Amino acid sequence: MLRQFNRFIILALVTIGILYLTLANSDIATLYLGPALQITTNAGVLYLGIFAAGCIAASLVAMFFGLKGYMRERALRSQERTRQAFFELFVKARDLMAAHEWNAARNVWEQVLRKDADNVIAKVELASCLNALGDAREALRILDLLRAEKRSNAEILFKAAELNQNLGNFTAARDNIALIVSNFPSKRALERARDLSEQMNRIEDALEYHEEIERASYADADSQRIKTRLLLALLLKQSNTDTALREGLAGFIKRHPGCVEALERLGAIEIKAGRFEEAAELLVKAAKASGDDPEKWLQVVDLWITKAPGDFAKRAERALAAGRSAARAGAGVARLKAELVLCRTLIALHKHDEALTTIENLPTLAEREGVSITGDLSGAATTLKGLCLSRLGRINETGSLWQELATARVPVIEEHPARTAFKKAEPSPTLSTP
Repeated sequence: MLRQFNRFIILALVTIGILYLTLANSDIATLYLGPALQITTNAGVLYLGIFAAGCIAASLVAMFFGLKGYMRERALRSQERTRQAFFELFVKARDLMAAHEWNAARNVWEQVLRKDADNVIAKVELASCLNALGDAREALRILDLLRAEKRSNAEILFKAAELNQNLGNFTAARDNIALIVSNFPSKRALERARDLSEQMNRIEDALEYHEEIERASYADADSQRIKTRLLLALLLKQSNTDTALREGLAGFIKRHPGCVEALERLGAIEIKAGRFEEAAELLVKAAKASGDDPEKWLQVVDLWITKAPGDFAKRAERALAAGRSAARAGAGVARLKAELVLCRTLIALHKHDEALTTIENLPTLAEREGVSITGDLSGAATTLKGLCLSRLGRINETGSLWQELATARVPVIEEHPARTAFKKAEPSPTLSTP
């Protein structure tokens, strides 16, 4: 009610003002609008008319720009809603991928591409979904198209390399990684290029990539070990005869005295040539360089017991010395494994009583080392104990041991993928990216 009264007061004041201006300017005035168009009236009315016309004109101009601004704002709001809806599709697709709902995520990414057919991120993520669904070739086709459109980036190239490698096409995988090294150099790209080259037996290229890693100050704690491995692989690749390999390995070991594989390789050559003393020395060095790996000491034991000729008593003494050396080294589980090496040595030398004592003391040793005798270690200990009892003629005491072995869960041993990667011939690089 008060608001309506205020409006009435304002209207009354405006009316009074108009009447005052009209009466105060009662003279007759003429306004010429053209040669034949003129208006003659009271001067106050004329002044008010001109003012009103100006207000109307200004209002029309303001209304035009206001309407234009409104339409622009409306268009921007519509674009923002569309952009927000588009962003929500991205979030939804990523959520589905995080939940491994690959098929649903694939549908959402396809929906994104129907709205924006050139969206690179959506295409890359769609390729990831297809790969997870088992359609690696279609995923690779999408990435190939992105590369063909000259829109490749590091992510596309990394994914294409991974897919090609999974499909067994190592040449194409290496091509993609080489492009990354050229355009987007990084530690990861250089390491992938090096590892792929090594897998393909292109050792020279692998060494070149590794040296580039070192030049770029990307080298880490394992850098020297990797370089030693590559240099050894190059030596093995370039040596055509045992004589050349023996000479090459001898020089290599002088430069890299801690390389276990080189010591073992040269040891094998010396065994083949009948130089057992030299072979034993090399295998002992390999065992020590490996951190006293029990399996390495077992090679020394096996050399003296089964391979070397000559007086058995002397060979047995040296084999037992190697077994005891293994037992003195290591800690934790490695210490228990070393004790089993000693036990095997004693059994091979027909010292079954001593071997049985060693096995029976194993739980005490495990307690002292703070570990448990489980899994393969337990199975091996049980088997060796049963063997000792059998050879000592205590057959009646072995029943519980065989029952224990029979009911034990047999572990499934799978070969490491890196060792099976090149068992099959590499396919023709028909899937190589353009």
